[in-house]
Amino acid sequence: SISKSPIFISSMDSVIAFNNKGVSFYEQGELERASTCFSNAALSVGYLRERADNFDDLSLDDMDDDSFCHHYDPIKGWSEPLSADESQEGLSVVFTRLLLLNTCKSSNNEPSYEDIDAFALVILYNSAVLNHAHSNSKGQISTSTEAAYQGYEQAFITYQRLSNEDISGSFSYHLQILKLALFNNMGVLYHNNFGRFRDAIQCFKSSRKQMMIIEKQLLSDKVVTANELQQLSLNLLVVPVAAAPVA
Repeated sequence: SISKSPIFISSMDSVIAFNNKGVSFYEQGELERASTCFSNAALSVGYLRERADNFDDLSLDDMDDDSFCHHYDPIKGWSEPLSADESQEGLSVVFTRLLLLNTCKSSNNEPSYEDIDAFALVILYNSAVLNHAHSNSKGQISTSTEAAYQGYEQAFITYQRLSNEDISGSFSYHLQILKLALFNNMGVLYHNNFGRFRDAIQCFKSSRKQMMIIEKQLLSDKVVTANELQQLSLNLLVVPVAAAPVA
């Protein structure tokens, strides 16, 4: 059977530790330190994927039943929103809560491909929101703006791949919240930064539709506040409708 590598096990744990520490720095407004943590988490995810590819070359019969972290729910919950200045008139509002990762309680916690995709999704999304927070709030396009846009796109591709898997329970619920966040924040970039108003409207319509589906549970679970939902729901109304440029 495959020997359990302490380096490998610590690498899975390091993704979780780096991500959650980054979220903590983010909540404290220490964005540079948060960025370093998410970069380290991304490197660890890459290592896990490389290891998983190596495992894929081996026969399943050679692997212990305890090799994988069974029934692992990767999402622990959502952070506090980033404290920000008062919203500026005419600009749409970003969903600024980040994702926290759960620890795997198994002693032999080698992640599956789905687990690794979930880690990648969390890091991509968290990093994108962090870059979005770095970007110029007045709508100018910066390196951080471009990084946020690319991060959201990659996160959405990973989200779609995971959505095709047989996922249930709390992970499925958090993916539904993430879908809302991705549509909203892409819409914010299209509106505030790129002036792609038709694309912004489509994103905000999708975000609002998703919000209506899970609104009661969001408030019941205190994932967001009623005020946050109200601000997000108003994003669609601040996008200019007339003479919206074509993407």
